[in-house]
Amino acid sequence: MRIAIPSLLLLAALARADFDATHWRFRRALQVENAGQVNAVTLDRAVYAGAQPDLNDVRVARDGREVPYVIDSRAGAVEQNELAPEILDRSVVPGAGLQLTLDLGRQAKHNRLRIATAEKNFRTKVRIETSADGRSWAVARAEGYVFDFTETSRSISVLSVDYPVSTRRYVRATFFGWMKTDIVAGAWLTDYQVRPAAWQTLAVANPIRTEERGTSVLVLDLGVALPHSRLTLETDAPLFHRACEMEASSNRRDWFYIGQGVVYRFGDQQSLNLEFAELHERYFRLRIFNGDDQPVPVRRVSFETIERRVKFLPQAAGEYELRYGNPAARAPSYDLGAILARRAPAAEIQLAAGAEQLNPGYRPPPAPRKPWTEQHPEMLYTVLAAAVLGMGFVTVRFLMGVKKAA
Repeated sequence: MRIAIPSLLLLAALARADFDATHWRFRRALQVENAGQVNAVTLDRAVYAGAQPDLNDVRVARDGREVPYVIDSRAGAVEQNELAPEILDRSVVPGAGLQLTLDLGRQAKHNRLRIATAEKNFRTKVRIETSADGRSWAVARAEGYVFDFTETSRSISVLSVDYPVSTRRYVRATFFGWMKTDIVAGAWLTDYQVRPAAWQTLAVANPIRTEERGTSVLVLDLGVALPHSRLTLETDAPLFHRACEMEASSNRRDWFYIGQGVVYRFGDQQSLNLEFAELHERYFRLRIFNGDDQPVPVRRVSFETIERRVKFLPQAAGEYELRYGNPAARAPSYDLGAILARRAPAAEIQLAAGAEQLNPGYRPPPAPRKPWTEQHPEMLYTVLAAAVLGMGFVTVRFLMGVKKAA
């Protein structure tokens, strides 16, 4: 579907007329060469550091006039379909451990085993095998792990093992070291598919490290408050599998819990990432639970956020501006999102924003007007005093009337 030039003119006319560029502290030049096509610029560390945390003050402008835009978050997606297979067999294999044989009853896609158990404080190796007929078996994953770390006030567990996608009907799982047939209360198979997100590194921090009774505590400073929802450890440690706990703070004194996870490396497999709900705090604290193992040396930690792009439909070629840095700005509302949703998919023109510049004509937005009671606190106290005296006078008159009646 094409958008005619009159539609673009109407789009510009609908942009708010109250945009005042002098209230925006920062500007970046955007050089547009293709009018009538979607142009996009990726937000970077400078924008995140200078804009409101919710990006409500981001604007696109040309010749002092606001240009409609949308912010596109390039988040991934997860699709999963969990199946409940029948447990055909529970047996203990001498020299190995508990072995479960699962039957889906039919061919179906699956690539994750999840179990339920009442066991606490364990780390158990798991081997996954698959079969089409229940007789000939192939190893899908030779070395996975399930674990639980439980203390008085915290509990961290991962009770699932991933393996390459299979459509075979039967799955056999061996839990090395478990010698009781009833230790696994339930087992499920899942078709788990992930469409990866586009991640962007905004900060790299060197940890300040301390050791506390089998726990490594890493304090990290991002330098400024930036959005982040994933961290990646840099370490040369060859073999480890550790539970982690994460906290954040805006002042390095008051910490709050944000999540837990596990990092590991063994053989040709590793996962050094921890994901959590997006934060904007400057300080981060990571606890790595080592148990009786030697601590994992961590050189640096990278902090990442989901990549976001500002998209707009320019009417004409030329220089535009990306504006931000207005603490009083509210989120804009445009029709552009609905218009782009109705367009046929098309390639976007990727722009590179120019260097950040201070607005020479910047004037901070006027402070919000205080309520009358805050502007004249003495009047409030005067009214309260008068009310107390009035109530006292009424109470005395009432008591005197009661005494006379008696």
